[in-house]
Order: sequence, then structure tokens, then C-alpha cells
Amino acid sequence: MMETKTDPRVLRTRKLITDAFIKLSQSKSFSDISVKDITEEAMINRATFYNHFLDKYDLLEKVVEEKLHLNLGCDKQKTTLTIEETIKTVFLSLTRFKTSVSTISGQEEQETIDTIIKLELVNIFSRKLSEIDVSLNASLKLKLARWLTATVRSTSQDWVESDNAEEPEEYIASLIPFIMCGIETL
Repeated sequence: MMETKTDPRVLRTRKLITDAFIKLSQSKSFSDISVKDITEEAMINRATFYNHFLDKYDLLEKVVEEKLHLNLGCDKQKTTLTIEETIKTVFLSLTRFKTSVSTISGQEEQETIDTIIKLELVNIFSRKLSEIDVSLNASLKLKLARWLTATVRSTSQDWVESDNAEEPEEYIASLIPFIMCGIETL
């Protein structure tokens, strides 16, 4: 596969915009942030912003996707993970991600973030299930991917909302046997 090169100026400008957005989101709610605020913080003009993003919602989506991918280490995986390792990795990534975007507080923004995360995780688990069993029918694979997504998302949210007495690694390690084998292992 041929790798395409991206102009460093484009990458630098995108980074300026996303950094400005993240900085602003730490002091303002998403609904109070305007494209003008972002462009002023990034020291770029509006046309430059619109060359990179459709609007601030597109920017939010890209920032969430990028942070999620960084936390998941999608670009760093050299070996194929087992389903168990994938569940652990996704759980730990979500706990880090949820703490890193805790400044975004609006209901609409939270719903957008949650939708992006859900879609991304269903894709990750679907690919992983295909690697494990290529003969798995598409309908069952999708159901299992959605179930794993819901399980890991709610478990990570539970850890974030708890008193965090346990490290996330310990927390998920105690639950993995039940996720993998079911409640009948009790």
C-alpha cells in the first residue's frame, strides 16, 4: 500500500486549530465556543478554519476521534491482540479518554462524543471478531460487537464514576474472566 504524504503546513495548521479548541474547551462550554474564538486563539483566519473543518461540530468529532485513536494506540499495535487483550486495551483507553475530555460538559456535545465512541468501538470489535472467526455470520458478529461495546463502555463509565480506589488495570482484570466465560464461572 502506498503511503501518501501530507504537507507539514497542513498538519501544523490542523494542530493549531485543535489545540486552540481544546484550550478553549477547558474554560468555556462547547456551546459558548464560536469559530471566531477558535480562529483568534489559533491566530488563523476563518477561511483557513473552513479549509480544514466544516464547522465546530466537525472539529469536535475529529478531536474526539483523534484522542480516542491515540488512547487506543491504534497506530502503535505491532501484533494482533486477542479478544481479551482488546477488551482490556479498550477499557483502559476509555478510562483515560473519559478523564481527558471531562471538560466538555454540554448535553449535545456529550451525546456527539458518545455516538462517535460507540461507532468506533463497534467497528473495532467487529474487526476483532472477524479475525477470530471469519465464518461468523454478519448479524451475529454485529450483535456481539454491540454487546462488547456496551459492556466495555458502561464498565469504563462505572470506573470513572467510582471512587477509583482500584487502579483501572485491577478493576478490569477482576471482570475479564466473567466477560470472557460468562457468569456461570461463579
